[in-house]
Amino acid sequence: MKKTIQENGEEIIGTWTLHCIPFDASKFLGKLHVTKDSLYFDAQFDSSLTGLINSVATSAVVASGHALLVSSRIVEEWEGKGYMFVEKKSIKTIEEKSSFFKKTVVLSLEDDSVIVFDYGMMGVKKLVEAIKQ
Repeated sequence: MKKTIQENGEEIIGTWTLHCIPFDASKFLGKLHVTKDSLYFDAQFDSSLTGLINSVATSAVVASGHALLVSSRIVEEWEGKGYMFVEKKSIKTIEEKSSFFKKTVVLSLEDDSVIVFDYGMMGVKKLVEAIKQ
């Protein structure tokens, strides 16, 4: 993933291992890389209950050479890249939600889609700051 980001001429501001919830009932564990202009989410596997039970696992290889185990739905949605790419300029709102056991960042995009990054009990202030940069 780092090679892909460097090839795009970007520098990584920060990296977080967290869950991404880009679709209804889907939850993917992976690494979120934040750059000045973009977000790159490198999914490792579908950790939702429906994903673990119902998904037919597909192996996809990204530019970094990592084999990903993801559902066929995410491969199709992410156009076979093996990672999700979001330009910061397409983000309408960034909402930080926090309870004792769960800290999340909710992104609303221009096309009215919503992406949730779930960092568990860990604080999300630095993640939000990196996205806002």
